[in-house]
Formats: sequence, C-alpha cells, structure tokens
Amino acid sequence: MNSPYSHYKEILLENPNRYKEDYERIFKELEDSPAYYGGKVIPFLYRPLFFKEKELETFEEISSKLKVILKKVVHQYLEDKEFRSYFGFSKELEELILVDPGYSGDFPMARFDIFYYGEDDIKFCELNADGSSGMVKTNTLEENFLEAEAVKVLTKSYNVDYKELIDTWVDTLLRKYNEFNSKGDRPNIGIMDFSGYGMVKEFEHFKKVIEERGYRAKIVDPRNLEYKEGALFSGDFRVDLIYRRAVTMDLMEHYDEIGDLLKAYQEGKVCLVGPIRSQIIHNKVLFSILHDEDRISFLNKEEKEFIKKTIPYTRVLDPNNKELLTYAKDNREGLVLKPLDLYGAEGVTIGKDTSNKVWRERIDALEDKTHLIQEFCLVPQLEMPVFEGEKIEFKPYKYTLGLFLYDEQIKGIYTRASKENVIASVTGCVTLANFVCKEKR
Repeated sequence: MNSPYSHYKEILLENPNRYKEDYERIFKELEDSPAYYGGKVIPFLYRPLFFKEKELETFEEISSKLKVILKKVVHQYLEDKEFRSYFGFSKELEELILVDPGYSGDFPMARFDIFYYGEDDIKFCELNADGSSGMVKTNTLEENFLEAEAVKVLTKSYNVDYKELIDTWVDTLLRKYNEFNSKGDRPNIGIMDFSGYGMVKEFEHFKKVIEERGYRAKIVDPRNLEYKEGALFSGDFRVDLIYRRAVTMDLMEHYDEIGDLLKAYQEGKVCLVGPIRSQIIHNKVLFSILHDEDRISFLNKEEKEFIKKTIPYTRVLDPNNKELLTYAKDNREGLVLKPLDLYGAEGVTIGKDTSNKVWRERIDALEDKTHLIQEFCLVPQLEMPVFEGEKIEFKPYKYTLGLFLYDEQIKGIYTRASKENVIASVTGCVTLANFVCKEKR
C-alpha cells in the first residue's frame, strides 16, 4: 500500500475542485473558532502531516535525552554561582529564577522545536519554555480536519487521530497546584499576560474549558494584580493558580509595575505555572553554553556527544572578540544571527538569505552581547498542495515541528511551514494539522 502521503496526494488529484470547496468550507468554519488571530483565520494548507507511532517514540526518546541534560543544567544553575554568571541575567531576574515555585519540575510546559530529517537525523532548532503557544491552534485545526473530505477518504485505509493538548494541559496545571497546596482546595485560576500582547482567542478558549470543569477563571494582566492579606487579587477575584503566558522578557520590562505579583510569588502565596526558572532553558544563550566544554564538566561523555549531534553549534557574539567577529563576517552562508531573547523570529537573520553588505552591517551594529551566531541547518521541506484557480499545484514548503512537553512528557506536535528559511508569522507561515496514522489491516 502507498504511504499516507502519496495516498493523500492521489486522493486530491482525483477531484481538485471538490477538495478546494472543502478547503473553503473549513476556512469558513474557522472564522468562528479559537484559530482566529489578528482579525483573520490562521493561514493553513489542505495538507495534514501524518506520523507513525514509531516516529512519536523517536521524538520521545530524543526529548528524554535532552531533558536529562536540561535538568542537570538547571540544578547546576541553582547550586553554582559561577555557572549562573554564564547566562548574563540581571540581578533581579536571577533572584526570581532562584525562587522555589512550590512544585516539582523545572519546565511544566515546554515546546522543543526541531528540524526533522528522518528518524536518525534530528536537530533542535530552539527550546520554548516560556509562554509557549500553539496548542489551541493546532487542536482546532486537527478537529476540523478530521471532518475534511480528503481525510475521510484516507480513513478507509488508515486509522487517523490527533493528540489532545487542551484538557491535558489543564490536568497538568491542576496537578502542579495540588503539589503546591496539599489541602485539596479548589483554586481560582488566572490566565496571565499583558493586555494587548497575547492571543486573546486562545486565552478565552482555555478560560471556557477551565470553567466547564467547575473552576473559576479570569484573564488577568500582571500589572493589575494586588497582593493583600497574604493573597493575590485581580479586583475582587482571588488568584490562587496562574497559567503564565506572559514571557519573562516582558515581565522584566515591566518589573517596576508588577511588584505585587512578584512579592506573592517570592513569598509562596501564588502558584505560578510555569516558574520563572524556566528561563534557564528558554534563553538562547543555553546552546552556546552547552557547546563550551569548559562550562559543562558536570555532563558525561555521552551527553556531550548528544549535544554535538543534535544541537547546532552556537556562540554568543562578543563585539570585543575580533577573531569571532571576523569568523562571523567571513562565514555568512553557514550562519544565523539571532537575538538572545526575542520571540516570533524577531530579529533573526539568515546569512545565506542576506547580502554580504547587510550581513556585515548588522554585525558591526552590535554594541553588546545581545546576539549569537548559530550554525545554519538546512530546513527540511515537503510538497504541499496549493489551490490555484481550478488546479492544484504541489509546491515545496519548509517546515519545523514543535514537540509539546507537559510535565516533561511529549503530548503533541505543532507544525508550521513556510517558503522561507525563517518560519514565523512575520514571514507568512502556515499551520498544519498533525495526525497519528496507522494502516488498517
């Protein structure tokens, strides 16, 4: 039997008009869904990705190996003052990172973004452990694609399903709170981000799911929280448990405006999920540290080999290091220039996609250790169907997989694709549904 990919392509080619109409139907249905952002439906293609159970086991295996390394890194940070200095965090941020959140696990939610070339060839693009998003978008798309006409045809030959990411996350939130507060109290839950910063549709969806399970929930801005009588409040709403979507960079930018939140956190009066210490693995400086033999003596030989194999070589770009600056300028086509702690691919420059003049100007403009250079990895690509008029064209799209980990276990996948090497909203990326697919016997 054909692979699900080739089978799916054959299905589309049999009747392009039918599937174009179905694509338009799905698009229309998504207009009144959580997959609606910035005043429009999230861009998507009429093409899910299909994964075998064996591939999911591979993702779990490689993530577990990295997870062991990351837990050692966090432990070293908490115990070793010199190691902490390698990250360059401010005194204020360091103090918050050292706060015990009151529950186990250093990154209750993380998204490991990978380049997936094959089961024996995977590279970690970056790690998101700070305000990770995409769960609602991908699950909404997958729910709708289970009813897609082409997928229905495919299910005659394959069992197809997706990994649920919403209720599973609420379960994780509540589990963390039960560790934090062993009395069995039912918490009031705040979904926290700065007003105008986050994905309101996604927050509203989580609020609805939480309330359907019998809990009180409110979307809160950290600037409007008040700490009084040993508890944190948003107006008259007591906040016991916070699902933190506000990223650490934004918290520190508004540090002087969120004193009540920070005091409640430092005094152990609110359960903040995820903890500020997730910044240790989230900040891109981590990859540079992992590639510095002098700084990772606490890792064993196998772990160091794993790093070399799966993590692109990375160095913080010090404007005072003339040798490194010369190397960066002379090796444009093999490098990527990245800010240390921005999100949404903001400020990322791909050397091979940039003129030599612009590349050198951007490096010369750096005045401090705010950026790093990283080995450029070819972005894997797949043929994707695009409807053009009455025809269907199959065009190459580059893609990344985001592996969602809750409580350090893989729970699902978030896939984005683009014609560009930088895959982000600013480059017009699309989201793809993800299915676990098994051939029927």
